[in-house]
Amino acid sequence: MKHVRPAGSQSRFSYATPQLTQQVRRFIAARLLLYLGAMSSYFIGVMGTLTFAMGAGVGDNAIAVGLLNLCIVFGQIRGGALLDRMGPRTYFRLATCAMAASGLLYQVLGMSVGGVFVGAAVFGIAWGMSETIPRSYPAYLTADLGELKRINSLVTLTGNVAIVIGPIVGGAIALFAPTQAVFLFMAACSALALVPGWGIEALRDPSAASAEGDCPREVPVDAGAAAGESAPKGSISAGFSVIFGSSVLTLLFWATLLSFMGYGAFDPLESLFYRDVLQVGAEWMGWLSALSGVGGLIGAALAGVLPPRLINVRALLVVLFITGVGSLVYVATPYVAVACVGQFTLGIAFSAFGPIKDTLVQVHTPLDRIGRVNAAMGAGYNMAGAIPLLCAPALAHVFGVQGTLVAAGVLVAVVPLAILVARSSELASLVDREVKAEEGHESQ
Repeated sequence: MKHVRPAGSQSRFSYATPQLTQQVRRFIAARLLLYLGAMSSYFIGVMGTLTFAMGAGVGDNAIAVGLLNLCIVFGQIRGGALLDRMGPRTYFRLATCAMAASGLLYQVLGMSVGGVFVGAAVFGIAWGMSETIPRSYPAYLTADLGELKRINSLVTLTGNVAIVIGPIVGGAIALFAPTQAVFLFMAACSALALVPGWGIEALRDPSAASAEGDCPREVPVDAGAAAGESAPKGSISAGFSVIFGSSVLTLLFWATLLSFMGYGAFDPLESLFYRDVLQVGAEWMGWLSALSGVGGLIGAALAGVLPPRLINVRALLVVLFITGVGSLVYVATPYVAVACVGQFTLGIAFSAFGPIKDTLVQVHTPLDRIGRVNAAMGAGYNMAGAIPLLCAPALAHVFGVQGTLVAAGVLVAVVPLAILVARSSELASLVDREVKAEEGHESQ
């Protein structure tokens, strides 16, 4: 099914057809509620319960974070296969009910350290399943590149709104109730998400899309579709087969994975950077994070108005390079004002990067494997971000906290820059093929 954009301009929330507009509104409202609940519970519900209610130490906190992140990856992997098998409507209901159930179950489990670990694991699986939704569902709604880009921009915008509002709501709840109560808010948000989400349905059929070749940038030299057929239908290997059968997806995967390895060093060292290098209090972590969130709203909005011809792998690498520059400015000096500039730049660039990346994945992936491809992408990125957790403390002991963070920022900037320079001819060819494929799609 192809959606033809009518002549004339469209408002921000109006799309090519009334059916598409209605589905986008349902999808975005459900996404906001799901992510709002998750963000209200992530730190306060798990870490807050361990630290403040149970007096747990660093070791218990590390176990909880590691278990949560591992189960998020597992939830993404299983969720991708289930989405491709069930379709978006049934899968949305399953993932949303899993989020609500995990919040209710936490009221029973969150009474002991061991129970919190189990609750974090269940929450992680449910959260990983729900995170498959925003990465994959736009492809079920439209094959039009411009519409996909606008939808993915709204997904990022609502994510940034939830990142700002969620922890505030969670903190307010924790003022008057036990920290476990934030999971009740998450369960309520998940239940409310079923209201707009109950009517979510696919406007594109995977089998029909495959038969029509309705994938705007699927080019003949890529063997992604054929490669995926030989992998087990329920296996993440089908996702990796599609990725490594497509030159664009392969380049996108490795460039992003190597860059995310640099970001992983920030998690264990960032608080030390504020204390020892910037020499400010913990409140500055919140203020600079909020500043990054404001930048994120701007970045997502900018990505939403980019011309479709700029949604290509070369533009993605440029934006990824800017995120590296922003992270480098953020940690390169002992001055808070400079760190603010870096965080703001980082927020803009990273939030522009997300919609471009998701759009590229969606237009280069056969619809019947979109869940498994996003699961494979997410698993790779999460694992890459976890690797520096093992070596960052040792590197900080040798090079210092700031030296290690600067090196990580350099890595994030250098990887996409090196690809832009070393593979400029290949990138030019890829972009030219993509432009021709898009022009052919628009003419149909």
